[in-house]
Amino acid sequence: MSSAAKVGIFMLIILGVLGFFILRIERIHVGGAATNTVTAVFDNVAGLDNKSPVRVAGVRKGMVTEIDVRNGKARVTMQIDPDVELHRNATIRVANLGLLGEKYVELNPGTPDQPPLPETQTLMGSAPASIDDVTNQVSAIATDIKAITESLRGVMAGPTGQKRLEDIVDNVREITAQVRDLVAANRENVDATMSNARQITADLRVSIPKLSASIEKVADSMGGAVGENRQDLRQIVDNLRKLSTDLRTTTENLNAITGQVRSGQGTVGKLLYSDEAHQRLTTALTSVEGGVTELKNTLGRLGRMQLNLGIKADYYAGLPTHIEGVENVGGNARSAVTLRLIPNPDRNRFYNVELADDPRGQRRDKVTELTVTNPATGQSTTTITKESRFERGFLVSAQAGWALQPLTVRVGLFDSTGGGALDYRLNNRIRVTGEAFDFGKRRDPNPHVRLYGEYVFRQEKPNTPLLFISSGVDNVLNNTAFTFGGGIRWRDDDLKYLLGSVPVGR
Repeated sequence: MSSAAKVGIFMLIILGVLGFFILRIERIHVGGAATNTVTAVFDNVAGLDNKSPVRVAGVRKGMVTEIDVRNGKARVTMQIDPDVELHRNATIRVANLGLLGEKYVELNPGTPDQPPLPETQTLMGSAPASIDDVTNQVSAIATDIKAITESLRGVMAGPTGQKRLEDIVDNVREITAQVRDLVAANRENVDATMSNARQITADLRVSIPKLSASIEKVADSMGGAVGENRQDLRQIVDNLRKLSTDLRTTTENLNAITGQVRSGQGTVGKLLYSDEAHQRLTTALTSVEGGVTELKNTLGRLGRMQLNLGIKADYYAGLPTHIEGVENVGGNARSAVTLRLIPNPDRNRFYNVELADDPRGQRRDKVTELTVTNPATGQSTTTITKESRFERGFLVSAQAGWALQPLTVRVGLFDSTGGGALDYRLNNRIRVTGEAFDFGKRRDPNPHVRLYGEYVFRQEKPNTPLLFISSGVDNVLNNTAFTFGGGIRWRDDDLKYLLGSVPVGR
């Protein structure tokens, strides 16, 4: 048995053991009953993890399969038993199992008199107040109470505080006694004040007619003063008449201006009464509104766009090195840099771009033809020399894909040749992939088939990328090699906005 076959059998055994532990760790039941998918959006799901139970009336009816963040909200995907029928008035919330128990999702299916809930509708969830919120409020209340008690202790503690309290009680008793004595002692003064008020009103009743007569005398005196100053008053009237003439002229000028405006003359008149100017202004405003709307839509699409980067390296076990026309320039390793662009997460379309090095290298053939003529005999001899040279080559992949959960379809370039691929996602950690390309037999006698699986052992977090391992077989129909490797992936929002700011000509 060759060393490649031994390595292949060993890798298959490792894959089997790895698959067994993955199934046990992830609690995957092969051939289990079908479930329904429910999606909900929460403001906060602190303490809720994958595999957390979903309960209906306290009975476990499913579990959480995926938690991600979209537009600042937590989006939770759950699988529930098919016997749970959801209606339009269904509600969902995050609850605690006891005071300090684990978090779970409490699902209220709704009432049967409501229509069934569409499969594509997303529920809006709610979360209870966390123990941290309750603790902070209790701590604040305790701090206030402590400050009040310390103040009272400082004022009332000891013999001095007791003496102050007794003085306060004595002062209150003394004040009430003084107020009672004051009211009793001044009762006669209050009665006298009321009597004086009645007398004053009676005197005003007599004085008001006299005051009116005095005002009439003053008016007569003012009339005499006006007669004496008649010349001055006439000058004032002339000034007022001149002022009214100036005002009339100003009014006529204003009437002329408004007439021109009303007839459509001048800039303001054309703006207010010209249909052509109105049409142009309306067209300009419509164009501005359209531009603002287009800019708003463009910024909205840019904000929803996702850009994921990744680096992957694989070791090829059993890759032949002595086949005619093949030379392992890159050794037994393959590395690649990938970029995935998701224009709109609400849709199922995405684009992949990958640049990888080719471990087998790129073959360069050079044919040299040399013709030599013998001067003595005049005969010519032609010698053809063929040289093959291998250089380290790079392969480009560019694909368009559609996510048809849990299946993903990709078509386009695979290692610089046309082909297609299928990705099957068991959950948010395990993915199985099959790729087929090079149907034109450009590099091998048969199409290139690649099968491998990925396991994510660390999800992406704000400060760390996603980490995964992979294993499988490559070029099944030709020179089979077993692969084992891993890589990282992360979301890059800064690069997304940088690419979005690059001007593109129309």
